[in-house]
Amino acid sequence: MDEYLSYLATQIGNRQIFLLNFADDFRTFDALFSALRAAWARLGSERDSSGGSHVGLLPFANILARHMLVGFQHLSFYQSFLAWLTLRPGLEALLMIGKFVDDPANAGIWKNRQADWKLYQKTFSGAALESTSLPQSTAFRQVLGHLNDEFIHPNPNFAYRDATRIDEGNTVLLEIQCFDVGSDIHEAALLAYLNLLDLIVGASEGLVRNLCGPPPATTTKETYAKRHLARATRLASSNSVAKKVMEELGIWTF
Repeated sequence: MDEYLSYLATQIGNRQIFLLNFADDFRTFDALFSALRAAWARLGSERDSSGGSHVGLLPFANILARHMLVGFQHLSFYQSFLAWLTLRPGLEALLMIGKFVDDPANAGIWKNRQADWKLYQKTFSGAALESTSLPQSTAFRQVLGHLNDEFIHPNPNFAYRDATRIDEGNTVLLEIQCFDVGSDIHEAALLAYLNLLDLIVGASEGLVRNLCGPPPATTTKETYAKRHLARATRLASSNSVAKKVMEELGIWTF
């Protein structure tokens, strides 16, 4: 119990440190998350050009939002590995929305996946998850692949990434860290997460716009990548692992 209480205390302390260190990023997440919710909310009250409703997509949009929100909470605790693990179902739900819009029959395949598992796998696995209806679906699917490889299965990278070895005489202690140790890696995860969210917001707005037309009011905003390019470039130049995180998970280009 002492170890568990220590874990909880560290979480609480880390949250305060995060808010001090990354107040601007916290506000950015809040604004982007609100934009994500607003993009999908249109499907609850608007119809497409043929008068059809797409309200059936909202459960998947809600999965995306829920996992995006809770994933960011883990980042604020300096637990980036949990952030990516948490985000994964939400990202898959977004890709599935694109498949449903491409062909409504895909929804039936999803619903009856137990009856025809092979057809489900063929339709919703690997490159088949890419769609024409969701902008940047290829890039998002590649991020999903990286999440599967690095944060789902205990492969060598997973096993050793957060391990610390301590030699005490003839005794060897192997500790698995519950919190990010390297500040560079945590910041890289934060930059990757927020840039990915910004791209997801844009893709969501694009998909809904293609269905329902332009929203009543539109504003032109600077992308997260453009606003933080110098910061991300400095970090990528100083740490190759951080660069890999940003490129593979945050779709940054340097």
